[in-house]
Amino acid sequence: MKQMNRIWRGLFLALAALSLISCANTKPAAYEEGKEYQLVVIHTNDHHGTILAKDGVAGLAERAAYVKSVRAAHQNVLVLDAGDINTGSAMSNMFAAEPDIKAYNLIGYDAMTLGNHEFDGTTEKLLAQMAMAEFPWLSANIIKSDGKPLATPYIIKDYEGFRVGVLGLTTLRTLKAASPDKSFTFKDEIQVAQEYVDVLKNEELVDVVIVLGHLGSVKESEDQNTSLMVAEAVDGIDLIIDGHSHTKFEEPLYVKDTAIVSANEWGKFMGEGILTIINGDVMDFDWKPVAITTEAFPPDPQMVAMLQPYVDEATESLKDVVMTTTAAFEFGNRLSRYQETAGGNLTCDAIVHYLGTTGVTVDFAFMNGGGVRAPLPEGAVTKEDIMTMLPFENYVYVIGMKGSDLIEFFDFVASIPQGAGAFGQVSKEVRYTITYDSNKQGTISGLTIGGQPIDPDKIYRMATNDYLAGGGDGYTVLTRNNDSFNTSMLLSDVVIDYVQTLSQPVEPILDGRLTIVNGVAP
Repeated sequence: MKQMNRIWRGLFLALAALSLISCANTKPAAYEEGKEYQLVVIHTNDHHGTILAKDGVAGLAERAAYVKSVRAAHQNVLVLDAGDINTGSAMSNMFAAEPDIKAYNLIGYDAMTLGNHEFDGTTEKLLAQMAMAEFPWLSANIIKSDGKPLATPYIIKDYEGFRVGVLGLTTLRTLKAASPDKSFTFKDEIQVAQEYVDVLKNEELVDVVIVLGHLGSVKESEDQNTSLMVAEAVDGIDLIIDGHSHTKFEEPLYVKDTAIVSANEWGKFMGEGILTIINGDVMDFDWKPVAITTEAFPPDPQMVAMLQPYVDEATESLKDVVMTTTAAFEFGNRLSRYQETAGGNLTCDAIVHYLGTTGVTVDFAFMNGGGVRAPLPEGAVTKEDIMTMLPFENYVYVIGMKGSDLIEFFDFVASIPQGAGAFGQVSKEVRYTITYDSNKQGTISGLTIGGQPIDPDKIYRMATNDYLAGGGDGYTVLTRNNDSFNTSMLLSDVVIDYVQTLSQPVEPILDGRLTIVNGVAP
């Protein structure tokens, strides 16, 4: 394969020298025959607003220190991100990812692909973010109403001895997982990849083709084109740097001659790959995930100084009052593990409301009572109070389930003993009764969603948190889903935004969505 590539390249160069063809006034990269050239590619994906390290892991200042160390050790370094810089931490959300983008500028990213979460806000917000960036945002398959790409389709990088093309692709899952402007057309990823790989190879005369794709390696729905499918269908791609599925690779995955890599999430790792190029062909690829920790990479002082004003303002904002209440939202001795609670109701209703504002319709929301950890006070409620009630970094997750699986799901809900963290809390669309026998075994009855019994053949969409969606607390039935996605929106932020839309003061309400018969008190 490599030998044939060299033959064709040699023929092409001969033809070009004879002026028999012309390719966009582009000359092939000159190289010394047999000489070994190297390109170091370091990359992130699914950053999701992770500005600061937590427990010594991740952090933009730590990431900056790592990138500086790589640049100090290597001549040719390419720094890329496979999308979803938006939607995550409270600080990033508060400033519409401004500190994140400025940090990427300071690090010196060469390009970033548009992820689905870049479309969580308005088009105006996205355009402002793109204008703020000192690097190009890539995507070849999102087309505006005027027929032009929304972002830069690809970039060309010239190095001594070789030329690199980096092509951006955005998953069509964006149409379901976010709310892009309806004037945008999302074209098939495989079709577009083939078109542009041909352009890169035959017109731009690149030696190395890198697809920077927010595609995902895990299939979420039947109509999704994963990075593996793109590699299988499209010849000529040397490397796919993937995002979207938050997958942590330990080594490259090869599909035909294409290497696929991904670096987990939140900047906890950076992928580090070394491409070896000889005579215009990629001859070797050595890759590893590098853990970004405060211990290994002490925070870069310049980055710390740039971020500090944002940190200070965000910390002060925790004291902001976001809601007033007529009475306390009781918690008692972990009440949310025993019965319907006002805090659980508020949280689940907030999830449904948030998704509605993004154009995503769900039938109901569900969460584990163990995720509610504290009461809300009577009177003034601050952001800090909400984050104390919901302290875990859980993200809102949407799952498509067949009605028959949903029935099995609620049978499991009824089987959970009172007092367990898996005990359910639900949104107002759901009604059911759990009756416990003398052995404290529960059975469910009167189950309705939206006032109707569950139809075993219907597909329902439920919202929950990422922990349960991954099978946590024994909810393995949730892993048998279709058409699921992580919104990457923090549960606590969803509730904070929701409570500010309510008429004040807010009354803690129990409305009978869950009835317990023969149960116990905490």
